[in-house]
Amino acid sequence: MKFSGFVFVLGVFGTLIIDVVLWQYRHGELSKQYQSRANKAFESSRTQLIQHQIMMNALRSLFNASNEVTKAEFSLFSKDLLKIKSAIAFTLDPSLQLRYLSDSAFYDAVSNGSVRSDINDQITYDIEDFSTIVISIDEPKQPYLVYAVSHQRLQQKIDKNNDICERFTFGEKTFSNLECQNYEGRVLASLFRFHSEQFVDLPEYNTSYRLSVDYMPTKKELVEIVVLLLVWPLFGLVFSILIAMLIQNRIDKEKQRIESNSKLALLSTLNHEIRTPINAVLGYANMLKAQSCCSDSGKENLDKIIWSANLLNNVAQNTLTYSKASSGTLGLHYEEINLPQFLKKIDDYYRAFSHTHKKQLKMQFSSGTPEFLQLDDTKFFQLTTNFINNAFKYSSGDIVICSVKVSPILQSLTITPDIKDKALGGFIRVAVKDFGKGMSKASMEAIAKPFTTDLKSSSALKSGIGIGLYTCKKVIESVGGSIRIRSRKDQGTLVIFRFPYRQSHMETGKKFAVDTSSTARVGISAQKKSNQLAVSPVVNQDKVENAKHVILVDDNCFNLEVCKSMLESDGFTVITAKDERETINALNSFYDVKQQTAELPSLIVLMDYMLDETDGLTLISLLKDLGFYHPKYFILSANCKDEIPRSALFPEITFLQKPIDIKTARAL
Repeated sequence: MKFSGFVFVLGVFGTLIIDVVLWQYRHGELSKQYQSRANKAFESSRTQLIQHQIMMNALRSLFNASNEVTKAEFSLFSKDLLKIKSAIAFTLDPSLQLRYLSDSAFYDAVSNGSVRSDINDQITYDIEDFSTIVISIDEPKQPYLVYAVSHQRLQQKIDKNNDICERFTFGEKTFSNLECQNYEGRVLASLFRFHSEQFVDLPEYNTSYRLSVDYMPTKKELVEIVVLLLVWPLFGLVFSILIAMLIQNRIDKEKQRIESNSKLALLSTLNHEIRTPINAVLGYANMLKAQSCCSDSGKENLDKIIWSANLLNNVAQNTLTYSKASSGTLGLHYEEINLPQFLKKIDDYYRAFSHTHKKQLKMQFSSGTPEFLQLDDTKFFQLTTNFINNAFKYSSGDIVICSVKVSPILQSLTITPDIKDKALGGFIRVAVKDFGKGMSKASMEAIAKPFTTDLKSSSALKSGIGIGLYTCKKVIESVGGSIRIRSRKDQGTLVIFRFPYRQSHMETGKKFAVDTSSTARVGISAQKKSNQLAVSPVVNQDKVENAKHVILVDDNCFNLEVCKSMLESDGFTVITAKDERETINALNSFYDVKQQTAELPSLIVLMDYMLDETDGLTLISLLKDLGFYHPKYFILSANCKDEIPRSALFPEITFLQKPIDIKTARAL
């Protein structure tokens, strides 16, 4: 939260800096634009003033240059001179009466004028629609020259500047153009107003004038300013919030990922710790059953123990898978399998326990089932047995039918377009049908809501934790499959799910087994540290016997005892080790003895993944670094292969799940 808040503050601060820079630039552009227009108005005003000064000076010069100016001379000189500026000139006698007039057309206007004087005896001649300047001249008969400027002319002059507000004050009269009227009521634009004025005093003519220029941004410019000052900061604020939220979301996701990984690691460890003693129970029970040391009732009890242990094992696996499904970390790990043999193992397993539940499983295969294909057999086995277990547990019928059909992708008409696995071969369709009382409404909700149980039911369903169906649904959907459940009261339940598979790379009918051959050498390096062991001379692989020598590494004494007994009963020679030191000693002792013979038997190392001080993959890497790269290494774990970190980095190491299948051991 602190980092995202810092990013938010940084984003807002950066936005404000950019906004200030942009505003200064835009304000400078507006100021330049205004200054250019204002200078133009001031220059025009000065030019006009100079022209009027020239005319007034010319009229004064006329009287100064002659002893007496006649009326005709004055009219002839001034009429054409003043006409271009819409000004008039006339003289006053000492009694302030009109004598000479430049243009007789203005006689009535001048005659209707009035004369007034102030306390300083300064004379002012007022004429309607004219502004006047009274000039003293050196002419006794007419000592006053009056220069009058037309208001209409002044108004026309300032009206030409229609992009600024221009106010011209001449004497006591102020003129303004139409743009000044448009500025009224523009409150927002007035916030960005430009103003300047120029004041000119003409003491020689006893007059002065003032010109003020105002400018407000146009609507278009105002929109740009609003966008710059409001929208851009708002955009920056929103952008900063989004970036902060995005960063916080990534931080939360990373925290969630770390928490999920921690939970998964914890659950994986707990799952391993729970399933390890379960596997020991299964191993001991199977050993007792194989030794035929019990009566029929004792064997039946052993079957119940095995069945219950498997159910407990299934609950532990469902819990871990549920966590993976919830965190979205599920994935498929395809392996080559013989599908008929795989399904037959499921059939044989439930056939052995049919008398325990008084129910019978009927496994049905469709014609044309391929022998080999690539499948995540662990998840497929978990899903299939989950639904069959539910049918065995909750169905009141005597028969459970499991129908399996392989549908290649070209024949599968319900493939959704979101499947991105280009190597997908098709789907395995599994239908599990029982003939019991059917599922209640609350039980059906368990497929969409985890931890949903039917507490009102008297059936065994209420003993579950309510994640089995939900986990199955999440697993199936997360890998691109689908599931449907149909249940009717007193007619039973039908569960149909599709699970993806890939085409096999093996030739049809070809049997596959674990390759135990080795192409490496085994030797001893004298330069190794004292605790690093030597290797034997080069081995002729053509003379290697397929003797069954196994080094079994596990830190659990019960697992060691069970697995050793199972392997020895099948003809294996087993050496046990509990840790890294005992494993190195066992390998050293084995090669010290065997290298004295003419032929060196092959060696298999079955290593538990979870050890006290290290893990199996790390220990195998260490053994290879010490020179023990001749044995065939296998990893044993109560967990699935995809639950083992870094398992994909060791493709040469074969994974085996506990409890080890004796048939698999024979194939080693």
